[in-house]
Amino acid sequence: MNAFNELTNRIKETEEIIDVCKANHKAIGLPDFISELEISSLEQRLIDLQQLQINEEKQSEELEVKVKTTGLPSGQIPVRTLTTVLGGLQSLTDSVANTLFNQPSNRGPIPQEIIERNSWILKAVKAGSFIAVIDLNHESQMSIDEAPQRQIISELYSLFNASDDEEPLLEAISSLGTRTLKYYMDWTKSIRDLNVPVEINWVSTQAQNEGIKASFDPDKAGKIFTILNERLTSREEEVFLQGRLTGINVRTNSFELCTADGNKIVGRIVKDKVSKSVGYVDKRCRAELIKVITQSSAGKEKISWTLNDVQDAE
Repeated sequence: MNAFNELTNRIKETEEIIDVCKANHKAIGLPDFISELEISSLEQRLIDLQQLQINEEKQSEELEVKVKTTGLPSGQIPVRTLTTVLGGLQSLTDSVANTLFNQPSNRGPIPQEIIERNSWILKAVKAGSFIAVIDLNHESQMSIDEAPQRQIISELYSLFNASDDEEPLLEAISSLGTRTLKYYMDWTKSIRDLNVPVEINWVSTQAQNEGIKASFDPDKAGKIFTILNERLTSREEEVFLQGRLTGINVRTNSFELCTADGNKIVGRIVKDKVSKSVGYVDKRCRAELIKVITQSSAGKEKISWTLNDVQDAE
């Protein structure tokens, strides 16, 4: 039995047991009150299993990754192709999660905590080309804020839906850091080289009605790779600025800083520095920032800022 389908199978088995019991009770003429006693117990078990299934569905995000292979029967795929496509998607997920909840820098490894919390699980496979169903569980939350995993997938789809034009790609990739640019470049190159169309469908019940499906044929993937590899450049700098923190949003982990020379800077805050930063609101401080500059072939620049730390002003 597939462990991931165990709950569905238990629900189906309980429904079948209820039907068999009802038929047997009717055949032997069992008094109604005795029959109802046994059936009600089974029906309560069924309700509990169905509620458990609903709760589990609400606590995860699910993608269907369809890879259209040729020369193989339906439902079969080369292992090399499967690991390349899914492995690249996992690397992209790790990088986006690191940008959102740590920092956009490509220096050093991604923290193990982020990797463990955002690991895709192969839940099932389906025939019809080859379809891999992968699942990303939500971490436990005490607030009503959007689940971090849903934020990550939303950012991924913003990138996927940027198509294969330079300007939209510049807008989408600029805030995701140089590591994400590299991983997206490597992944699209792999799809081009493997010559396999890939379709990714976000089937979570919480996903929005628009933009839940992304498709990459080899030509489109090749165009994206060329833009990322030859026409967009991204670099990062560590910057120290004196100024005043004029705003902190603890829900979105964002900040606003007014520098000593009157410029206003907005961006994200490294997650474990949010509480510390709140204590500097409306105070002069020394901000340690990561500045990521992404530039198009036409010279257009997009700059994103991440507040890495904050200290007393010098």
